[in-house]
Amino acid sequence: MNKFTNFKKMIEISEPSWDVAEREGLVDLAVEYQDAPYLTHQGTSFINMCSCSYLGLDTHPAILNGAIEGVKKVGALHLTTARTRLKVSLLDELEARLSSHYQGHAASYITCSAATSAFLPIYASGTFTQGVKPVMVFDRYAHFSMNHVKPICADETEVLTAPHNDLEFIEDICRRNEKVAYIADGTYSVDGFAPIKELLYLQDRYGLFLYLDDSHGLSITGQRGEGVVLKEMGAINENTVVVGSLAKAFGACGGMLLSGRKDMIDRVVRYGNPWSQYLNSAGIGACLASLDLHDSEELAIRQERWRNNLKIIDDNFIVTNSGTESPIRVVLLKDADAAVKSARRLFDLGYYTSAVFFPIVPKDKAGLRIMPSANLSSAQMIDFCKRVKEVCEGQLLLRN
Repeated sequence: MNKFTNFKKMIEISEPSWDVAEREGLVDLAVEYQDAPYLTHQGTSFINMCSCSYLGLDTHPAILNGAIEGVKKVGALHLTTARTRLKVSLLDELEARLSSHYQGHAASYITCSAATSAFLPIYASGTFTQGVKPVMVFDRYAHFSMNHVKPICADETEVLTAPHNDLEFIEDICRRNEKVAYIADGTYSVDGFAPIKELLYLQDRYGLFLYLDDSHGLSITGQRGEGVVLKEMGAINENTVVVGSLAKAFGACGGMLLSGRKDMIDRVVRYGNPWSQYLNSAGIGACLASLDLHDSEELAIRQERWRNNLKIIDDNFIVTNSGTESPIRVVLLKDADAAVKSARRLFDLGYYTSAVFFPIVPKDKAGLRIMPSANLSSAQMIDFCKRVKEVCEGQLLLRN
């Protein structure tokens, strides 16, 4: 019996849609960078409308130069020894600056998934809760990068799945248990946010521990790119951990684990997957360069461009997350087949979009996931909206 994962069922349901997307030439495309915002595939130029580089920093000259400088400073691409034994000094510089910038205690990882895999099983063991093993409550829509460790956590303690953003469910678990941890997205990859204020109330009343992945929120909002969770919280506390992408809007690579407790970071670095693969010197240099940009006026300029491009989408369609600071919009279509075929027609017109279907969205939904970037002009956004209306004629579930 599958208690926490069911890959067989997931594959059986989603495989037909992936096969259609493959036949339409929409997956596994090898591309080359052209002048931003253009990519090329087999000599054809197009704009990527589903990039997670929301601020368009992935091609910023300062970040590219930072990567080069990182390699030069270290004199090697990577020191292939576990960081618990040896690490390049530039890594200490990065984590000290991340800690200062985001006002907590930070550790960097090659991915957010690696950070989560390191932290959650150790937290489940009770090592941070005076030996009392916490009940681990995962939101139903928590990202796969967190859900995949459910079986590992369940080997340590009780693991539950909460209905999405169900505060009554969480509070009931808090009433009946001494220690409870809630694991969720701060900014969801398809729709909505965690109810931060209400969760902080439960934290204050019951001591609820919060583990929130704000990978899609970091950098795009807040004067210093704090993201949705940290902006709402004001500052991280000792009963909260935030994981955030140093790729996506941050524009470099890897992920960050941010805690209000230094002992949490120290122990997780020691015992949570402590092998040799931490960020290489190019990645570290790129992250340092991005922090420089986060401390400059350019961050606010790019955030404003990004918000303007979101508004153009919202003005043209009824979409998920409309009017919010989520970077993701989904134009809902009748079914997965319509989504894939519409995405193919848009690609032929010079725009790559992501056709989404189960397991990315619930089984009864499908559509085009659109993530406009700050490096797109208003004219390009307006033309894109025009093309979407053309190719999705008769397939849109909701219209303006």
